[in-house]
Amino acid sequence: MFTAIQRIRVEWAHCDPAGIIFNPHYYIWMDGGTHSMLQAAGFDLPLKIHEDKLFRGFPLVASNMAFKKPLYYGNITELTSKVEKFGNTSFVVAHEFRQGDDPDPVAVGNEVRVWAYSDQVDPAIMAAQRVPEDIRAMLSVNQTVDTTVK
Repeated sequence: MFTAIQRIRVEWAHCDPAGIIFNPHYYIWMDGGTHSMLQAAGFDLPLKIHEDKLFRGFPLVASNMAFKKPLYYGNITELTSKVEKFGNTSFVVAHEFRQGDDPDPVAVGNEVRVWAYSDQVDPAIMAAQRVPEDIRAMLSVNQTVDTTVK
């Protein structure tokens, strides 16, 4: 599967007063990992939203996280994001956080997302649609890309 990797430095703003990461930041980073993965695979979300006024993106419908070890101020973690599986209208993105050469992850999580459009008659109503074949194909390529912002 297409895999996006990015390195993230734990900044003071990510931490509690003891310098230990405040866990909700992992969820923000997972969301960013999903968007970076899709962009690196060739999906241009802003362009798609501009071209298709009914497209609503791929909203999050479920997520979970298991925390194995803490991260501290100044640590650098490597986030790996890839699609774990496709459903009909949904896809599951697996995320793993590692630090350095440690073989054990710091944290692991996943997100369940749906491919969503607004109803043509009532745009306030949103419904899931089948994940397009071109999206499935671009995320099924066996490739790893570094999406770290430099």
